[in-house]
Amino acid sequence: MTLQQLEYLLAVHQHRNFLKAAEACFVTQPTLSMQIQKLEEEFEIKIFDRSKQPISTTTAGIEVIEHARQVVTAAHELSSLVESQKGKMKGLLRIGIIPTLAPYLLPLFIPTFTKKYPDVKLQVKEQTTDIIINMLKKAASM
Repeated sequence: MTLQQLEYLLAVHQHRNFLKAAEACFVTQPTLSMQIQKLEEEFEIKIFDRSKQPISTTTAGIEVIEHARQVVTAAHELSSLVESQKGKMKGLLRIGIIPTLAPYLLPLFIPTFTKKYPDVKLQVKEQTTDIIINMLKKAASM
């Protein structure tokens, strides 16, 4: 089991689709599928029910997902702690912005931010206010 496999597992659970999860993880769908399959073989359980669309998580998989989420969160926290000890910022910064403001506000800070913090990955989502609020609520409950 690797941290990368656990991240793929969480992405499939979140997106309920292997292709969308692969895109979110910036890998090919066969790569992601193979890693999930290896994990299922190692655990000797099926984590996802692939016979349905969208894909669903099995009962055993739900428990695995919860533990995987804790492990991934702890690993990211540890990595951030170590980087902050070195005086570096690293990680993922998700920004939600409405489309009418994005072309005006994002150019004001993104070039400077990415130059100052090259190890911080930016993920910008242009959505309506209602969707952004729902995404924030969903992220807060994870």
